[in-house]
Amino acid sequence: MSAGHQIQESAGSRAGEKVKNQFVTRPSQFLLALAIALSLFFSRNAAQACSVPVFRYALEKWAADEYQAIVFHRGSLTTEQQALMQPLDGEGLSGQLPVNISLQTVDLAQNPDPALLAQWQKLGSDTLPALLLKYPQKSRLTAQLFAGPLTAAAVQQVLDSPARREIVRRIAQGDSVVWVFLETGDAARDEAAAKVATARLGYLTTVLKLPTIEAQDIASGLVSVPKDGLKLTFSLLRMNRKDAAESVFARMLLHSEPDLLELQEPMLFPVFGRGRALYALAGKGINHETLDEAATFLTGRCSCEVKELNPGVDLLLTADWAGLIKAQSDGSRATLLQQQATAAAAAVAPETVTIIGGPAPAPGPTQLPLLPAAAGALVALLLAGYLWWRKN
Repeated sequence: MSAGHQIQESAGSRAGEKVKNQFVTRPSQFLLALAIALSLFFSRNAAQACSVPVFRYALEKWAADEYQAIVFHRGSLTTEQQALMQPLDGEGLSGQLPVNISLQTVDLAQNPDPALLAQWQKLGSDTLPALLLKYPQKSRLTAQLFAGPLTAAAVQQVLDSPARREIVRRIAQGDSVVWVFLETGDAARDEAAAKVATARLGYLTTVLKLPTIEAQDIASGLVSVPKDGLKLTFSLLRMNRKDAAESVFARMLLHSEPDLLELQEPMLFPVFGRGRALYALAGKGINHETLDEAATFLTGRCSCEVKELNPGVDLLLTADWAGLIKAQSDGSRATLLQQQATAAAAAVAPETVTIIGGPAPAPGPTQLPLLPAAAGALVALLLAGYLWWRKN
């Protein structure tokens, strides 16, 4: 069975489709099919690929897209209001931790652009100044992730939360992928899905093998850690979707694909690199096949293509990624993690989490057999379909 066919089947199971022999291909799965095809093709053509696994290449090279913060006001802003906005201009919390966000101010008294005025009117409130948070423009996602008065609490809620801070901490300590498990509140369904995910991810850490990092890739700066500096570790982070402290983050996840908000199912989001969520596995879509596909792709050789040709959406995270990468390469990660924890604006109680996995063993699964010519044709087909989707 081809990689593309496997993705189509998993898409149907994820969405809970009950019609036999009918497959549902969503943009996220289509991009994953393209990415897997590229990985398979380039793994047979070492001259065109690098030996760095996807999760690490993303951490080293894929800068996170900037979320859009828009502050609507009328007339001059006070000194206090300007101070409130300062962290939204990329400086981050306490002016110490960078964040992938850009700030735009809109003075309603200055005849603003009609498109911006329409966004303000859509807020349905006359309270000013008002803060609006939107996805990065590159994501093509239009949902409002936060809309409300500009306050210190609002800025804190937009930029940071316990779960997001924990994701950064785990990636900084060397986790390959953090699997964010979004609970429904139905204990039985949540536990059943979490059990499947935990068991399978634990198994995958014993059979998957990370690529051997080649000296030329280290020399060319594609990776900053030595050949034996990577480990294969998966961790599961459980989050209650109704937790008020995580309301912005939950909306970020649930609006990352068109149909997720209406699904009252447990969901699993593989997060890697600088906080990129691959796509969602939901309900019965949390199964061995879909977990294997995602894990194999993220731990396999990177085709070193541009980020936009790979599936996923960047999350809004407060982190000094350049500093974390440097700390991992020189062994000072513990000190930097402590500095980042100190710089966080609010202290929170640690969440209960499950850590699984460890260093990857020598043996690994056999790579899928695929002739380079066939892979090239598949890549061409998938790329043509992808470009068609982008235009429509």
